[in-house]
Amino acid sequence: MLAGMRPAEKFLFAVVLLFILGLTFQFLGAFLAAWIYGFSITEILSLQDFDDPTYVAASKLIQIVGSIGTFIIPAFLFSYLFAGDLYSYYGFRNPVGKIPLLLTVLMMVSVIPFINYTAEINLRMEVPIQALDRILRALEGEAEKMMVAFTATKTLWGLLVNLLMIGVIAAVGEELIFRGVLQRLMIGMVRNVHLGIVITAILFSAFHFQFFSFLPRFVLGLVLGYLMYYGRSIWYPIVAHFVNNAMGVIYYYFSSRGSADDMLEEIGTSTLIPVAAVISLALFIFFVVLWYYQIGGLTTRSPLSGEIEKQ
Repeated sequence: MLAGMRPAEKFLFAVVLLFILGLTFQFLGAFLAAWIYGFSITEILSLQDFDDPTYVAASKLIQIVGSIGTFIIPAFLFSYLFAGDLYSYYGFRNPVGKIPLLLTVLMMVSVIPFINYTAEINLRMEVPIQALDRILRALEGEAEKMMVAFTATKTLWGLLVNLLMIGVIAAVGEELIFRGVLQRLMIGMVRNVHLGIVITAILFSAFHFQFFSFLPRFVLGLVLGYLMYYGRSIWYPIVAHFVNNAMGVIYYYFSSRGSADDMLEEIGTSTLIPVAAVISLALFIFFVVLWYYQIGGLTTRSPLSGEIEKQ
């Protein structure tokens, strides 16, 4: 229906629709959470009492409903409007090899120390305006507090819910929108593949509204963007994003049970040595090279992977 629109027009249309649907489903999730858990809408939207298990459960429901409505539903709607069906816009049916998928997992596991080191560097950055620096650090602390509350569970059921919410829904939804839609359209707008991937990675990181976590998410966005471009299938960035998120969820699960140490969080940071980050990056590059050669015979170039669309 909208296939004839220019990339810039599609991009603007997508952003506006994402905003409308995201806001709608966030409020729908708030109403459902208030009804199910006995809160008022005002309490749901402003309480932020993450020490209350009931409020945390209500917040998780809002997160799940909001993510589905903000990312997954619009993504399939965009595919229908731009390509005429619900799937072809993202390359779901493009060939994906078992070995490349395994190498994708190994990439993400190996890059953890390097990502953590970029997070350490980001955390040391100072905003020139002192008042703004304090505000941004306070927001970072609130985001961390919410994440700990969301992922702190001692039950297997709680772990599965967190893997669904943070691992599956977030990975699938964000990759469909950022790599499947926005990156493709951005490349068509700027007429340059690498610049399009970089800009999309910036948007992906900025979307999370955490200045002192911007750098590691930007690096992650670059990795996911190039997986989409060279892999020509949405499955590669989805799997990579899931692995990244799931490792954090599993760490917090064992941490809640008192059976995890700080190794996952500390590898590659100043508490050890930056050499760990260098080794991590070297291993990551090694797996990337293997992955690139493995996918060479599987794929053919198509617009969904980032080929510049006609203006």
